[in-house]
Amino acid sequence: MTKKTDAINYYDDEGFNYEDYWTNRDYEHLAEVTAINKLLKGRHFRLALDYGGGYGRLSEPVLKVTDKLIVSDPSTQQLDMAKAKHKSQKNVDYMLLTEEGKIPLKDKELDLLLMIRVSHHLPQIDPTFKEINRVLEKGGLAVIEIANQAHIRNRAKSYISLKGLSKDPVPVGSVANGIKDTTPFVNHNPKTIRTQLKDNNFKILKVLSVSNLRSGSVKKLIGVNSMIKVEDKLQAPLSPLLFGPSIFFLVQKLEDK
Repeated sequence: MTKKTDAINYYDDEGFNYEDYWTNRDYEHLAEVTAINKLLKGRHFRLALDYGGGYGRLSEPVLKVTDKLIVSDPSTQQLDMAKAKHKSQKNVDYMLLTEEGKIPLKDKELDLLLMIRVSHHLPQIDPTFKEINRVLEKGGLAVIEIANQAHIRNRAKSYISLKGLSKDPVPVGSVANGIKDTTPFVNHNPKTIRTQLKDNNFKILKVLSVSNLRSGSVKKLIGVNSMIKVEDKLQAPLSPLLFGPSIFFLVQKLEDK
């Protein structure tokens, strides 16, 4: 059964402001901007959708490479914040998502889609991949971030405990303090995600390991600017190791089967 808006608008909460959650998370934000810039460098798009884009945190790097951007989210609170943030931008539209896994666009309408910091709310992610495939034109691109359960710390723990990593999504509890108790939070196995992407007619063009230096002590030791310089150099080399807590996939829709 498809979930309606009142079951998926996790960020419509007067007691929780998602923008405040990003206070003192400059490194994590800039690491993601760095990855997006790297994956989309030298490309230009007609119409892009930021799926689950919240208050438009990552709109800036996308607007550099697209004629028009749609910021979509199930939260009216977040979309109102995005409208205020981008009120001077004439090429940004806004879309309220009302059903989980459904994008209210026509078939093959987009040539770029981003899905960042959304996968951890999707215990069943395959239907979303199918919908992304539907709204992308042939050759269209998607930047998909996956909350990585196979990151280096988890792999070390699994080796020590002699337990293998699950191929299925793993619940990790409530990550964002103050958010609704019913909000699902899961991490995904990137190897399973690779298979699901290929099964949904996507070609994986590039993979990056992101937020590789996420650590409060490292921030205090060398500072955000220095961390980002190092992060920039590590994202590609560390991707085969699935090192960081976030894995970014750049995928291309193949010709319809």
